Amino acid sequence: MVRAFQNFRIAAVVLGLTLAGTTIFSQSADTPKVEQKPATAAVPAQAPRLKPAQPVAIQPAAQPAAAPQSPQIPPEMVLPAAEFDAGNVNKGDLIKHDFIVENKGKGTLEITHVQPACGCTVTEFDKTIAPGKSGKITATVNTANFSGPIQKTISVTTNDAKLSNFQLTIKAVVKAILNVTPSEFQQFGLVFKGQTLEKDFVLTSEDGTPFEVTQVNADDPALKYELKPAADKKSAAFKVILPSDHAVGPISGRFTLSTTHPKAPTVTISVYGTIREPLTVYPTELVYSGLSKTFVNEHPEDVSLNKTITISFEQAADLEIKKVSCTLPFVEVTQTAITPNQRYSIAVKLKPPVKEGDFSGVITIDTNKKAVTIPIRGKIF
Repeated sequence: MVRAFQNFRIAAVVLGLTLAGTTIFSQSADTPKVEQKPATAAVPAQAPRLKPAQPVAIQPAAQPAAAPQSPQIPPEMVLPAAEFDAGNVNKGDLIKHDFIVENKGKGTLEITHVQPACGCTVTEFDKTIAPGKSGKITATVNTANFSGPIQKTISVTTNDAKLSNFQLTIKAVVKAILNVTPSEFQQFGLVFKGQTLEKDFVLTSEDGTPFEVTQVNADDPALKYELKPAADKKSAAFKVILPSDHAVGPISGRFTLSTTHPKAPTVTISVYGTIREPLTVYPTELVYSGLSKTFVNEHPEDVSLNKTITISFEQAADLEIKKVSCTLPFVEVTQTAITPNQRYSIAVKLKPPVKEGDFSGVITIDTNKKAVTIPIRGKIF
């Protein structure tokens, strides 16, 4: 019985499965059709919208750390001698000297600048000097234009911090082979026109060599000269003469003497001074700026109507004023002695009545030396 029951259960299960499969996989004629909707095309998925790219700051690449620099090794300059004394030298000689520069340090010594003073020339110098080595600065002095004691300097700049700037000095006493006494230069000083003056010079051969002066060239032809050689020809007298008719103004006389001395082919002698008139007048012109006719007529004693002329004779106290006059009828002139027979004051005054318009005239001062005229001008409105 049990077995029969089990067979029944199995048959029921098989039947159920058969019916279910028929329903799912096949339709009978009585089963209503299910309306099939046309398949809709699949819409592709839309890609997400991207935001515009933002600028990105580019960071510089990291630089490797700089290696620490070692301190610069300094030089150490040593100057055995900063001064050279050449002693007595003949005029026209060249003094040449090497100044030694030593580098006692461990760095390179650099001479960056060398500036000679007037009359001194640096012909060469070592720009760099290695550690433990020596260099030089060569200087030359031309003595042709010097006489007596001289001292010439040279300014030097280096990279030695302890001695970056210093001076070199050359000394000497320049002696002329043909010596000129009392000096190659003499002053006439202040000279008044009409005076005659003389200056004497002597040329002497210091080494005893006889010589002759073969030619004399003068910058100022108005100056005269006389030349007288000694009998032994070891010296010569030279005289410069300032004539009385020399023009007013500066005196700048330079004489170049050519000689036969083998060591002194030329000698230069110079004289200086100033010539001016002994009779001086100040001012040399009188000017009245615009003046009112009414003011002049109503204020005849006002100081603005007065002016003064000073006249003096500086050569001697023998000046005499004979007469003072003016070509303008409304100008009054009177004289007063400041220093009798030497210095006078001339008072000039406008006196009414005056007329409107420009005016000009001349004031004449008649003296025992000469007549002096001073222009006078102005305007009345």
